[in-house]
Amino acid sequence: MTATRRIIFIIYPGIELLDVSGPAAVFSSANEISASRLYEIKVLSSGTGQIASHSGLVLSAGSVKGVRFRISDTVLVVGAYPEYLKSAMQDGAIRRALVSASQRVERYGSICSGTFVLAQTGLLRNRRVTTHWAGIESLAGLCPDTQIDDQALYVNDGPLWTSAGVASGIDMALAMLEADHGAGLKTRVAKQLVVYAHRPGYQSQFSELLSAQTRADDRFGPLLDWLAGRIDRVTQVSDMADFMAMSERSFYRKFTQAFNQTPSKFLEILRLEKAQQLIGTGLQVNVVSGRVGFRSESAFRTAFKARYGISPGLYAQVHAK
Repeated sequence: MTATRRIIFIIYPGIELLDVSGPAAVFSSANEISASRLYEIKVLSSGTGQIASHSGLVLSAGSVKGVRFRISDTVLVVGAYPEYLKSAMQDGAIRRALVSASQRVERYGSICSGTFVLAQTGLLRNRRVTTHWAGIESLAGLCPDTQIDDQALYVNDGPLWTSAGVASGIDMALAMLEADHGAGLKTRVAKQLVVYAHRPGYQSQFSELLSAQTRADDRFGPLLDWLAGRIDRVTQVSDMADFMAMSERSFYRKFTQAFNQTPSKFLEILRLEKAQQLIGTGLQVNVVSGRVGFRSESAFRTAFKARYGISPGLYAQVHAK
């Protein structure tokens, strides 16, 4: 394996620029911070020259035709809006390059909706993947024999790596960096870029409140608003049932059926998400734990790390203003 790993982005007209620039910043920052040429970043397309992104900014690309992939390469096809994605899915040169890469390289995969380009190659068959939330149903129809995680920020299934929405490509790149060079360099790069030290791949693509609001029926909508407004208060399941004018037993059963989790767990997650916001303003962790309704700072720290894979103290170092 060569000392310098190549990170190869496969692009096409209309790509989402952040799918390239976000992960590329992770790997280039690793070079800068380590004062070593750990990574070489390349951009390839089915043709050479200037490739315009959806935003109008252009990237200079080499050709995927005839490229010799190395064992140490990482090859990632990026995403785009549907009208551009359809053309890429039919691009024979890109499909052949991805198949060739999958047979040779250390890692291959996609960022955001680039998963659909991989789908056209057959490389997702019997694999576990994720993609942007808006494409989950379409991908499931296209790949009935693929296990699609509709919540994960990114998924690592052997050499295959896939990520969800555009910003999650940064999370996936940080995970790759950690796999290559350890947690220390990953944390330094994350701090340099002012992002999470590490958002685990299993963390949801959405805030819990947003997810709940999109699937709540008319019965539970007012309850969600009520809970969001009293995060700092002691609230029992019986209080929620009273608000809904239901018996506790009936409320518990209907809430759990509607949201696939218990009322108490749902409220804990709302509290932790509010805690993220407050820590980001610079409040001390011990102050935040009380403001989001935890009566024990120790319990708050344990719950926060279990949910986000990072201690509230380290989160504060990276995010506090």
